[in-house]
Amino acid sequence: MTPSLTRLPDWRARFAAEMDRQRRDPFAWGSQDCALGLAAGAVEAITGQDVAARWRGRYRSPSGARRALHKAGFTSLADLVASLLPEIAPAFANVGDIGLIEADGPLRQALCVVDASGLIVLTEAGHGRRPRHDMIRAFKVG
Repeated sequence: MTPSLTRLPDWRARFAAEMDRQRRDPFAWGSQDCALGLAAGAVEAITGQDVAARWRGRYRSPSGARRALHKAGFTSLADLVASLLPEIAPAFANVGDIGLIEADGPLRQALCVVDASGLIVLTEAGHGRRPRHDMIRAFKVG
């Protein structure tokens, strides 16, 4: 776990700017996917720390993502996130925290970001929305 993550004083403005920036970037495995783009981008905006630096450039496809995950000793995306952020009950997740949802994709799960009205998810077309009750696990940011 990364013990030194603390929310910056201006985290709300930084978070909003990052979500706006991401809306313009198309989905791309290994750079702008649910982990390295959406979730890690939110964490970096809120805390100033890039928790995904060691993963950048390590894969470019769904099968590459799965191989990188398993090579690092994780059986799921949730296990990876749990090694970086403290897990909390989904009911206690606040704006900017990271959530996990079930997904049809190759990893069978995807990361999302909690906001005031639900969950921000990444789709092939950019940001999408899901209801908060879709979140099956949650992780505290800062």
